[in-house]
Amino acid sequence: MLSQRRVVVPLAALVIGVALVPPPPAYGGEIDLDVFAGTGTAGSTGDAGPASAASLDHPGGVAVAADGTVYISDGGNRRVRAVAPDGTISTVAGTGRAGIPGTAVPDGTSGTDVDLALPQGLAIGPDNALYVADAGLARVFRLTPDGRMSVLAGTGVPGPIGDGGPAPRASFGQLGGLAVAPDGTVYIGDIRNHRVRAVAPDGTIDTVAGNGNSQLTAAGGAATAIPVPSPGSLAVDARGVVWIADGLVVHRLHGGQLGTVTLPDQPDGARWELSEAASWPPPEAPLNNIAAITAVGDQVYVLDQSARTLLRLGTGADLDTVAALDAAEGPVLGPVAVAASGVGYLVDNAGHRVYSFRPASPGPESPEAGSSVPWWPFAAAAAVLVVIAGWLIRRRRAR
Repeated sequence: MLSQRRVVVPLAALVIGVALVPPPPAYGGEIDLDVFAGTGTAGSTGDAGPASAASLDHPGGVAVAADGTVYISDGGNRRVRAVAPDGTISTVAGTGRAGIPGTAVPDGTSGTDVDLALPQGLAIGPDNALYVADAGLARVFRLTPDGRMSVLAGTGVPGPIGDGGPAPRASFGQLGGLAVAPDGTVYIGDIRNHRVRAVAPDGTIDTVAGNGNSQLTAAGGAATAIPVPSPGSLAVDARGVVWIADGLVVHRLHGGQLGTVTLPDQPDGARWELSEAASWPPPEAPLNNIAAITAVGDQVYVLDQSARTLLRLGTGADLDTVAALDAAEGPVLGPVAVAASGVGYLVDNAGHRVYSFRPASPGPESPEAGSSVPWWPFAAAAAVLVVIAGWLIRRRRAR
């Protein structure tokens, strides 16, 4: 009987110790994309019905309000549409007629009475207003929650840039990314002028990044002294830091300084760093092939178009893969938005659809990429259990 205890007790301790060792970390694998809006065939039908049964025409932007309403810029239909939390879709801006550049839009006009041309970028402000970048009219509009529209920035016709003055009197080249900071500042990518511009809460517009040159010459430095050639996608995190997807690389704008996100060659896993090298390319390889960027809270997500993955830039410099897209879906390049609930929305412009998905979230069951759970506490616990078991056996023999 005693010999059995000598085997069973240590074996049980060992089993318990092994059971305490955590499983290998689970990372975001390939995910399913669910059709959120659009039938896959270009059209303009479906208002007042389910969004998945409605037809879109080359959607170009997506944004999520605090109440869960998802806004979609339906570019080919010259409209902005909204999907309510119950899944019903409706038009909130645009008549369907082609807007004429420079046409006056009196403040307070109903959004559905405004002629749009090519609504693309969308962003939600801290007051739940929706901002719409119309690439065809070279204007940014503001739509209030009660459906009233006004011109935030842009004359709609070519002219002087207009920095330092009222944003409605400024001119843009080709509109790119659009994002709104927690303090209400609206950031606008001006691709043809190779700048990121900002509309302050008082309505004044200025350049905050880019010097007008079309080729990168530095990885970082004073933001308005170095080029930002193609700011096609923008995001602002909860701290007010601006993130710029610029010609497939990613810049961070903070405190008037610009840096480029790079991937150092480190053996302990995927991590990112910020380079402010005075020349291009930086010593470390830049994060590349980024088609779109978005932020929710202090989390920044980027869509890698070549690897077909959604990456998260962690605040601790970890780089997580939170979603891998099924290659069968075709070249889905975004834009992308992630709601506070964790649900993501991905625009398929060529497929006339918007998909929804849920990216993996790092947590106790899925540690951040680049981190590892230390094994020694669990091994130590197993060893302690074995020692205790041996002591119990010796004590029983002593009796």
